[in-house]
Amino acid sequence: MKQKTYAMVLDNLLYGIKQTGENLDFLCSLVEDPAEEYQIPDAVEYANAVVSLMDQLTFMTVELDHNNLTEDGEHIILTKKQVATLSKLSDKADEAVEALRECGISLAKN
Repeated sequence: MKQKTYAMVLDNLLYGIKQTGENLDFLCSLVEDPAEEYQIPDAVEYANAVVSLMDQLTFMTVELDHNNLTEDGEHIILTKKQVATLSKLSDKADEAVEALRECGISLAKN
């Protein structure tokens, strides 16, 4: 039985990688070069956001690195399991970023 495959617009994946990387860089800069206006009020929520974004970025860059592209090169081919994992990691990262926002740190401002 052939496994069903899905396709994702490659530019969307690349944008997701770029955005997640920028968000992760911003959060790491809060520890590496702390600014007065961005104090970390809750270390647990901060750590959860960093780990969630890192998990998401790692999956997008490492786990999907060897996936084939469609003939036109505009889509990356994914399995159903990869789609589910991307969705789960995205939801987890969104929840962690929202919890961090509630602590006073917003990635929308970075």
